[in-house]
Amino acid sequence: MHVGWIGTGLMGEPMARRLLGAGHRVTAHNRTAGRTGPLVELGASAAATVAEVKGEVVITMLPFPSEVMAEVLEGAAPGTVVVDCSTTAPALARTWAAQGQRRGVAVLDAPVSGGPAGAGAGTLSIMVGGDPAAFERVRPLLELMGSTVVHHGPPGSGQLAKLVNQTLVAGATLAACEAYALAVHGGLDVGRVRESVRPGVAGSPLLDYLWSRLAEGDLEPGFKLDHFTKDLGLIREAAGELPMPGTDRVAELAERVRAAHGGERGTQAMVRVADR
Repeated sequence: MHVGWIGTGLMGEPMARRLLGAGHRVTAHNRTAGRTGPLVELGASAAATVAEVKGEVVITMLPFPSEVMAEVLEGAAPGTVVVDCSTTAPALARTWAAQGQRRGVAVLDAPVSGGPAGAGAGTLSIMVGGDPAAFERVRPLLELMGSTVVHHGPPGSGQLAKLVNQTLVAGATLAACEAYALAVHGGLDVGRVRESVRPGVAGSPLLDYLWSRLAEGDLEPGFKLDHFTKDLGLIREAAGELPMPGTDRVAELAERVRAAHGGERGTQAMVRVADR
């Protein structure tokens, strides 16, 4: 299948690599042109502009897909399936699906969870909303990138499922960072604490990831604070009048850490929340 791919960053590049490895033809574009180089070395074609990205299926994996979606829909031929793997507002996903339908283009919202490691291993969780027939058409592609692929319902449903996921991630990230700080403050061997915690209900892949990075003093991103705070804003928007005091507090603290240490830092930088 010919796949157009837009966005070859921390997540997009390893995801597109999975499709190339399975023999699919990929035309890739990234705003920073050099970022498509590794995919080109594997056989992909590079597109200099969004308008040059063509395919039976066009997949976007971007921090802010609204910057390109209008151009994607304008350039897509009738019958194309556009799959947005970014995290956006459910209302925006519904708008794009309606716009696509008027042009004979199916638009699926299919955000992912699992981080760069999951993207490279093909073990992402992919949450899909949109037309069921279009979903079945692209399911084989999605299953190359994810070990869990679930269709949640009409347009916007995938994005809402992702925001539920991000609500859980938000609380767990802050808790993991505060727990790490407590262990260090008390003079414990963090490796031994993790050994004790891992088998119980508090253990998780997220805790393993955050603590291993913190133990190395590594604040480089698997998931950037800029994107974390963006998602927290989307959660608040989707919740509307629903009270979410815990998530609101995480959002407030994340903004403080981002302002102090930079949005390019990974979410493990939340350990710095007590910094003055």
